[in-house]
Amino acid sequence: MKRKSFGLTAILLACVLLVLTACGQNGSNTASNNGNQGESASSGKIPLKLWYWNGAISDSTIEAAKAKFPNIDLQAEKLPSGDDYFTKLKATLVGGGDAPDIVAMDSWVSSMLAYKDKFVNLYDQGAKDIQSKYLDWKWKMAATPDDKYLIGLPIDVAPVVLYYRTDLLEKAGIPNTPDAVSSAVKTWDDYLALLKKLKDATGATTGNIADVYNTVMGQSDKSYFDEQGNYIGDQAHVKAAYDLAVKAYQQGLTFPYSNGSEQNAAINNGKIAMYTGASWAVGDLMSAAPDTKGKWNIAHPPGHVGNQGGSFFGALSSTKYPKEAYEVIQFLVSPENLVTAYKEFGNYPSTPEIYSSPDMVNKNDFFGGQDLSPVFADAAKDVKIAHTDSRDMVVSTAITDALVAVDKKRDPEKSWQDAQDKIKKQLSH
Repeated sequence: MKRKSFGLTAILLACVLLVLTACGQNGSNTASNNGNQGESASSGKIPLKLWYWNGAISDSTIEAAKAKFPNIDLQAEKLPSGDDYFTKLKATLVGGGDAPDIVAMDSWVSSMLAYKDKFVNLYDQGAKDIQSKYLDWKWKMAATPDDKYLIGLPIDVAPVVLYYRTDLLEKAGIPNTPDAVSSAVKTWDDYLALLKKLKDATGATTGNIADVYNTVMGQSDKSYFDEQGNYIGDQAHVKAAYDLAVKAYQQGLTFPYSNGSEQNAAINNGKIAMYTGASWAVGDLMSAAPDTKGKWNIAHPPGHVGNQGGSFFGALSSTKYPKEAYEVIQFLVSPENLVTAYKEFGNYPSTPEIYSSPDMVNKNDFFGGQDLSPVFADAAKDVKIAHTDSRDMVVSTAITDALVAVDKKRDPEKSWQDAQDKIKKQLSH
């Protein structure tokens, strides 16, 4: 789901997973589909209800799907993004409402594989035939390890890049072309050194302490659990990300942890001049900082490439029309339709065959006329995705809370140890 601020909605996601665990033990999908029984009485068409959030897919693509399938009454319902979407989805999965046929899912799709019986296996509908069109690492996020069950088709990917204010870098005497900036931040230590120079000259910082941590973790090929389900969130790769975020904070280079509106204001008024963010952050940045049009560029991020987000469409197994649901999903995520969403709000397609297409040229006035596509394409192709586990959110929430405590002057080592104790206690239940 598109993050409307730098922070994650990890706590709610954890709650969703706990609810789903209880449902999964039941062995059956209890969601009701009473609203979609039979053909539409008024039109004689096959009714398909689709849930998505603003920015998950282009509205014009939804309209194109309606025209493409005249035999289907596509009832596309745009739900509020963020917490509201998860709350409604959770209520539906536990039987509190009419279930849609098609649902958008965020990058937490891998955690849903534990409850795959709630979803149509898209391989049964022919998805193998189009698998080669999509980035392999992205496709595998919605497939079981044996690649026999697929619960979603990829929409977009979210390669991470570095967003920066060209005018403030110039004021600080820092070369500000995308190539120059990319060369200057090969490592995270490089980035912190550049940030110090920038802050000394302008007073501007990067995002908050948790943003730094999440970016570093997003660049790792290991996360919180190994493939055998063993907890590894207390090991060196996680502690290194934690320590780097703490280091950035202790050097005064991070913006105070705060709500989205405060951070957006800081971006607009120049208090935040550089930050790492996913491709979908293009639209968020333009909305957050309208007064800074023409003053931004993007470059390669410090460290190496990573991914933060990116969505999928799947079909619930309660649908009476899995074939038709799959056909609609396949159309919505076709390469040509993904270009439309990219042009409208920055969702970078998951289909590499079109990366070099003239249609993908995206010279954006907000970014001084820079063509954003080459930077996103380079970032998207080489992403390494860590193994995911349904308990990941329990861990990430605790560590994020620990970092927020550090941001409020708590001792970093004490905060880390308390987080690990809390995690291990929760995991033992």
